[in-house]
Amino acid sequence: MFPFKKCALALILAALVITGVFVIPSKRSFSLDPGSYVVQVLGDSGRIFAESATTYSLSSQDMDFSLPDTPFQQVTARKSSHDKKFVTLRAGEPRPSAGPVPDDTADTRYLNITSPSILKLAEQFRGRPAPAREVERFVYNYIERKQLGVPFLPADDIAASRTGDCTEHAMLAIAILRALGVPARAVVGMIFCDEFMGEKNVFVYHMWAEAYASDAWELIDATRPDDRHPNRYIAFCTHHLKTATPLDYLKAVKAIRNLTVLYSPE
Repeated sequence: MFPFKKCALALILAALVITGVFVIPSKRSFSLDPGSYVVQVLGDSGRIFAESATTYSLSSQDMDFSLPDTPFQQVTARKSSHDKKFVTLRAGEPRPSAGPVPDDTADTRYLNITSPSILKLAEQFRGRPAPAREVERFVYNYIERKQLGVPFLPADDIAASRTGDCTEHAMLAIAILRALGVPARAVVGMIFCDEFMGEKNVFVYHMWAEAYASDAWELIDATRPDDRHPNRYIAFCTHHLKTATPLDYLKAVKAIRNLTVLYSPE
């Protein structure tokens, strides 16, 4: 994520999408601005930066709220009261996970992995034994204009504009990796930041990627290739990149509106 002023338009659009009043009509429509969502962390959260694995307790007034097990997080408890759902998870410790599915290598209307521009970018990594980290670094440098609020665009448009936020970094990295035959997928969730829009030690809505190699998933975040700490990520869902706003994505946005995060030191 990148420092910026709160975008009132993005908040309004997000609310309209969630309530069903506004329907996103095409691939060039407005996206949900991830920077509009910041969650304060209760407890002595500064200690998170010294940990390799962290336990969080999350609660939401959304009674459909849930979180998945992923290669980097494990849900350890779930419960509910009359007006809240509670989830406790452990983040940061790599854990055995199911391998890729056909969707993780498929082309989509947003990835365009057979387009000339994506194939040209991918060609420089072809034959490399472990290209994921190289692609991560390349995308970070290639997207020159770090700009939030970019419409949800196909990867070849991102390659042409060289502009975007976390969404564009993730999508372009995934497109290049899939063009190379490397299974990759988008993950929607939050990242813990030491400072964001003047707020200290907060979770910020975020998108990143996971790539599969050597029988394991690897966290790929092209917005910060030199600052990789899986314990600072909380995943809400994967994004299949077939449409701009799949149901799981909208559920994640809805849940974060009333979210409370408690740092739970052991």
